[in-house]
Amino acid sequence: MLGHIKKQISPTFITYFIYTSSNTIAPHLTSGIINSIKSLLFNKASFSAIQKLYPTISLSTITRHRKQYLGDVRISKGGRPNKTSKSTKSYIARQLRTDRLDNPKGMQKHLRMVGVDMSLSGIRKGLKKRDFNVKRKIKTNFVSKDNKAERYAWAKKYRNYTLIDWRQWVISDETRINMWGTDGNSFVWSDGDNTLLPHQMEPHVQGYGGGVMFRSCITGTGPSYGTTITDGSMDSSVYVDILETSSLDTLDYFDLHIKDHGFSDDTIMNWPARSPDLNPIEHVWYPLIRRPNAFPTRFTTKEELGQRIATE
Repeated sequence: MLGHIKKQISPTFITYFIYTSSNTIAPHLTSGIINSIKSLLFNKASFSAIQKLYPTISLSTITRHRKQYLGDVRISKGGRPNKTSKSTKSYIARQLRTDRLDNPKGMQKHLRMVGVDMSLSGIRKGLKKRDFNVKRKIKTNFVSKDNKAERYAWAKKYRNYTLIDWRQWVISDETRINMWGTDGNSFVWSDGDNTLLPHQMEPHVQGYGGGVMFRSCITGTGPSYGTTITDGSMDSSVYVDILETSSLDTLDYFDLHIKDHGFSDDTIMNWPARSPDLNPIEHVWYPLIRRPNAFPTRFTTKEELGQRIATE
């Protein structure tokens, strides 16, 4: 059997097998072709360009020659070259993160200054490739430089207050409750269907249809009595009336003594201006403003709105 196989294998095949198995060049690649491929590789020609000149040469052969002659040197993959360098891209990304550039037009102007002319659509595509996406800015209360210092000083002053210390205070504030919706954003869960259903919409009227002012306070024991102002505004006479009625009734109800407990309205707490996030009563206002709109029927008068607030 073995002898039969030996007879079938010609000396020419054995010679070709040994020749191609070694590190030598394949027979069909002449020295002229090898030199041409070497020159193309040194001139950063792409693999596809080399294959167009020599269709019978495989990618693996070109790769092998590239490793042999160029080692780890990167070769161009073809295609349109980038207009912007890596340093320019890094600079633009840095400017975006530090708010020195805030839109594609500003980037386009900067690129033109360095001799690069790109369309706005091209700039947007480039930003998306670097994981930059457009987001809506979050609206926050304006805090000036002086106010920031006051807020920091206030937080530093009361940072060592214990739970017992805070329970000595009666925190009061006022808020506005609109007839039609809230001043903030409302959200709803959706499965992605584009059809708008009634419960996914919130009707609005100009000026939110008016509203009422509500003033109350919270204690370490619980919420206090509240006062709803349907007509007018919170002037000094209304404020004094609230202190003489609702505030004193709250102290009496929770058996609190005015000498032992302070009001946040006094100058003792030194609330910094425009700092609602420092006032814990804001956590009470958030659900209170939304609950009256959760009733099956919408209220039609300010008096009815005041009654719903009282039930909450």
